[in-house]
Amino acid sequence: MKNVCLPQVGTIVTSMAITGFALGYVLDRFFGTAPILAAALGALGYLGGMVKAHQLLAGRRAGYGKS
Repeated sequence: MKNVCLPQVGTIVTSMAITGFALGYVLDRFFGTAPILAAALGALGYLGGMVKAHQLLAGRRAGYGKS
């Protein structure tokens, strides 16, 4: 029963990367810049998704456990 959160890992990483890219795309359109913000926020979303996936796989939740 401990590994119930494992199917969520792929969805979390993907959704955070897509959300970061979409937000960057909107900001790029608003500011009239090249796709710099889309790439940067997409990468940050991917990294955030990987951190969250690591926390889930390690059996911890954000804000709980050891630092």
